[in-house]
Amino acid sequence: MNRKSGFLRGSAGRKWAMCVAIGAGLLGARLHAQNMVLTAHAQRQNALYKTGETAVFTIKLSLDGKPAADQELSYRIRQDDFVETASGTLQVEGGEASVRHTFTQPGWALLYVTPPKNADGKRARSVLAGAMCEPETLQPGTPCPDDFEAFWTARKAELDAMPFAPKMEPVPSLTDDKIETWSIQLKNINGTTIQGFFAKPKGPGPFPAVMAVHAAGVYGIGPGTVAAYARHGALAIDINPHNIPNGKPKEFYADLKKGALRGYPHMGRASRETSYFLRMFCSCYRAAQYITSRPEWDGEKLVVWGSSQGGGQAFVTAGLCSKVSAFTANVPALCDHAGLLLKRRSGWPQWVALKDGAPDPDMLTAGKYFDCANFARLTSATALVSCGFIDRTCSPTSVWAAYNVLQGEKGMENMVRTGHGINTNFRRRQRKFILDQLGLK
Repeated sequence: MNRKSGFLRGSAGRKWAMCVAIGAGLLGARLHAQNMVLTAHAQRQNALYKTGETAVFTIKLSLDGKPAADQELSYRIRQDDFVETASGTLQVEGGEASVRHTFTQPGWALLYVTPPKNADGKRARSVLAGAMCEPETLQPGTPCPDDFEAFWTARKAELDAMPFAPKMEPVPSLTDDKIETWSIQLKNINGTTIQGFFAKPKGPGPFPAVMAVHAAGVYGIGPGTVAAYARHGALAIDINPHNIPNGKPKEFYADLKKGALRGYPHMGRASRETSYFLRMFCSCYRAAQYITSRPEWDGEKLVVWGSSQGGGQAFVTAGLCSKVSAFTANVPALCDHAGLLLKRRSGWPQWVALKDGAPDPDMLTAGKYFDCANFARLTSATALVSCGFIDRTCSPTSVWAAYNVLQGEKGMENMVRTGHGINTNFRRRQRKFILDQLGLK
C-alpha cells in the first residue's frame, strides 16, 4: 500500500497505488481542466455534524490562476447518495460560492458541483464534497440472519476436514541467509485452490503472522509483500482472491477479465450456495488457518490487512478465524448490502439489484451471508478502518454500518477529502498499526 515503505512493497502495493491514482483523478476534490481549478469542501474541518445542524460547503473557482467572477456552476446534493434533496445554480463572485445542507437525520450528504463548459464546449466531470451526520449511530440495513453463524460454521467444518496439501516452490530471488520465500498452493472448497506466496524468517521462531488480501480486479500477485514482512520478522502469506495462477503475462489476466471472470462480483449472487464470494471467503479462512498452523507461529498475533475488496476480506477473515488478533481495512467493500432498504448507497459491489422496482428478494437474502456487517459481529479483534467522504464505490455509510457492529477495540479514520483511495495520514497510521500489532519495529 505504501510503495516507499520496504515492508509494503510488491504487487499488492503497486496494484493498490494504481487504484488510488485512478480514484483520486476521478473523484478527488480538485479538478484541472485547461486553466480552470475547481474545489469544494465542507467548511468544518472534520465534516461531522449533528442532526439539525447545517453544513456549509465552500466552492472555489479560479481561471488562469485568478479568482473567477461572473461564472455559473450547477450543483446537486444527494442524501446518502440515494435521494436528491437539492439542486440549482451558483453564481461565483470573487472566486467563491457556497451551498448549505441541513441534516434532518444521521447519514451522508454528498455535494456534486459541475464546472462551466470549457473553450471547446465540453463540460468536465463534477467535483464532489461530503459531510456526515452522527455516523456512529448508523446500523446495517437488515438484521443478521439467525443461521448466519451456523452456515459459516458448516463451511469451516468442511474446510477443517480437508488437508491443506500445500504445494510450495522456492522463490530463489527472495531466499537468502535471513528469509525463505515460496509460491504456495492450498486446497480449497469444490476442488478449487488458493494460490499465493508465503515467507518466513530463517529459524524456528516463534514469529507473529501477517496476511494480505487484495482489492477487486483480475491480476496476478507477486512475492515482494511477504518477503518484506519476513525481513521485519513475521510469517507472511499473501493470497490471490481468485482461483488463478500468479506470474502469467498480462494478456492472460486481460482475457480472464473479459471472459470467464467478467462481472465476477455478481456471479451467483441470488444464492448463498452459488455466490462467487463463497470460494473467496473460504480461501480467507483457509489461509489464516494455514499460517497459524505453522510451528513457527507465536500463537498470539495474526494481523490481516487489505483495501476495498481486500478490506472486506479482512473483516471476513477476522469474523471467521478467531486467531486473528487485529485487522485493518481501508475503504472496505462488501458492507451493508441492504443499505438501499434505508435509502442509502450500499457498498461495492452493490449486491442487490432491483426487480420490478423493488429489491430482488433472493439477492437480498443471499447478500446477508456475505455482508461485512455480519462478520463484524463475530470478532473481538482490534480493528483500524477508514472511509472516504467522497467515495461512491464503498460509501462511508456502508463502512460505518459495519464498523459500528465491531465488538473489539477499534478506530476509524474519516478521510474527508478522499474518494475510493487512501490519504497520506491513513497510510502512515495503518503502517504503524500493523507493526505495533505484530510487536515489530
